[in-house]
Formats: sequence, C-alpha cells, structure tokens
Amino acid sequence: MLLAHPASDTTPVSALHPPLFPGLPPHLRTLAFIDLETTGLDASRHEVLEVAILRVDARSLTVLAEYEARVQPTRLADADPAALAVCGYSDEEWRDALPLEEVLATVTPLLTGTLVAGHNTSFDWGFLVEGYRRTELPLPSVDYHRLDTASLAWPLLATGEVESLSLNALARRFGLHRPSPHRAMADARCALELARCLAVRMARGGHMERLLEESGGVS
Repeated sequence: MLLAHPASDTTPVSALHPPLFPGLPPHLRTLAFIDLETTGLDASRHEVLEVAILRVDARSLTVLAEYEARVQPTRLADADPAALAVCGYSDEEWRDALPLEEVLATVTPLLTGTLVAGHNTSFDWGFLVEGYRRTELPLPSVDYHRLDTASLAWPLLATGEVESLSLNALARRFGLHRPSPHRAMADARCALELARCLAVRMARGGHMERLLEESGGVS
C-alpha cells in the first residue's frame, strides 16, 4: 500500500531544523529508508519476500510517503527454512502477494533522487539491485552514498554502551518499541526512529567526545 504523509507519525527531530547547506545536491535532501525480508542471505540465490520504503525529508526526518508489499516467491525450493520462519512466511499469509516486477515498479519513484538509508543497508540494497536485474527494470537513480544506522551507532559499541550493532540492541538502548521484529515496515520505521535518536545524540555531543578522550584524541 502506498501512502502519502503530510507530517511524520512521530515528533520531528528539532536538532535538525536549521536549513541544510544551500548547495546540497537534491539527491541528498531526501532519504529512502528501506527494509526487506528475504528467503535467505544470498541475493544471487534467494528472493525478496517483503519490501518497505519510507521516503523521508532529510532535514526534519519526517515521512513524506511510504510503501509496503509482500512479494510472491517463485523459487521456494531454494529458500532457507530458518529465514522463512524468521519472517513468518506461509502460503496463506502470502496469498495476496504481488509479483516482484510490480512491486519494484511502484518502489522506483520512491527511491529515485534519494540517499538510500536503513539498518545494514548494503544487505537490503543488494537484494534490490539483484531484483531489478532479474526483472530487467532500470535501477533507480540514487546517490552513491548509503546511510547506515549500524555504522552511525559504532561509537556506542566502541564505548561499551551497547553489546552489538544489531537493530534489536540499539532499539533497546534508546527505548524504541519493536512490535513486529523482522517485518519490513516495522523494521524500516525502527531504523528511522534510531536515526532520529542518533541525530539528536550527535547534535548534543557525548559518545564521540568520550571515545576520543579515552583513546587520547585523534593523532
């Protein structure tokens, strides 16, 4: 389902309200938080089962539009049973799932002109790239950078504030509720909320300064 949002479903990050640099390229002014559920970990062999996209204003981190869909698998014989169990796959639950080509055609305008973001973004983006290749659809034009909340949170791991960079550990650190782990839209929203928390933390300082102090500063 594709929905437009005039305002975010949560409070915008006030620390991000000052205008972005006037010369910032258009493709850095909008983020696309993505999350996929798949039949396994290998994009060359496994398939996409679920897609969620949040198109987000980069200044306020408010949601501009969103889309989520279940995708019809075509090679379940290749699926990892553990992956199917994690994302709750069943023939009944996926009876109204859409063909991958139809889902990607809808996703394309939401991705176009954005900086792709998420948690462990390279995994999800790799499956999207492979999906576009398989369906012979043109890959959306996105910025070559990726915004990964796992990488942004690395100082928290380095200073011992979290035990891992998993979405679950970081959500717990900031008190974020995860009602449906390993569902695409729930995890995309959680990654966005994590980005908001990290943005505020970075604006206020704290963990990076502490890390530099403990390590003796930058040499």
